[in-house]
Amino acid sequence: MHHYVNHLTQIDHSVVKAIFHFLNSGAKNIVAVVPFEKKFKTFSNKIKANFINNKLDEVKYIFYSNWFNILCVEFFIRHHFKIYEQQLNAVIEKVRSNFKTLPANFQGKVDFPVNDPAYFEKLSKLIIPKCQKNDPRYMLTAKAIILFLFLNGKFGRTTPKDPPSIFNQLEKSP
Repeated sequence: MHHYVNHLTQIDHSVVKAIFHFLNSGAKNIVAVVPFEKKFKTFSNKIKANFINNKLDEVKYIFYSNWFNILCVEFFIRHHFKIYEQQLNAVIEKVRSNFKTLPANFQGKVDFPVNDPAYFEKLSKLIIPKCQKNDPRYMLTAKAIILFLFLNGKFGRTTPKDPPSIFNQLEKSP
């Protein structure tokens, strides 16, 4: 019984490990790079809705410095969603439930401004397998996953001008 209950409270890190291996193997040869500045315009309203003006440059730099990895995460999820859907949903739920408890989220809601860019890193640490906690490559992978989830409306304030979430498309596909 104890093993079963413990299993339910832990997320399955297989999707994080699979994305990590994808990023660190052949992703450079597969993923088409969309120029950051061009794409940034599509989600700049989301950034403004989640951060105060003096944090906007820092947040933009976080996305810029992780841009290729975010694109790789998107590519991986687009092509492997059905295989990892349950594990991905568990990761999303863990991120969302922890986001609601962060100090700057005083309303305890998922659709609430992120406010502090440091929360991206804090949430990233939640999804790294324990045996990989000290591996900076896993931290970069986890951060790209968190940034990708943010861009696709899984936590943080959303706006009517946000681009459609990839998850809406993937959940509807057969």
